[in-house]
Amino acid sequence: MAELLLILLAPTAGGALLHYLWISRPAPRRHSGLAVGQIPQRLRRRPQMAVRRVGGAA
Repeated sequence: MAELLLILLAPTAGGALLHYLWISRPAPRRHSGLAVGQIPQRLRRRPQMAVRRVGGAA
């Protein structure tokens, strides 16, 4: 009898869990909040890369 009850209730519990996870997922990001041509703050604050100068002391 317990097996029959488990067979009937397991798919219901799994479906309810799947439904809960689906409706509680984070909403997709619609836009990044930047205007066209703007540089993201993280990229803008990167330190400058070293530049190799031509004709340096060798």
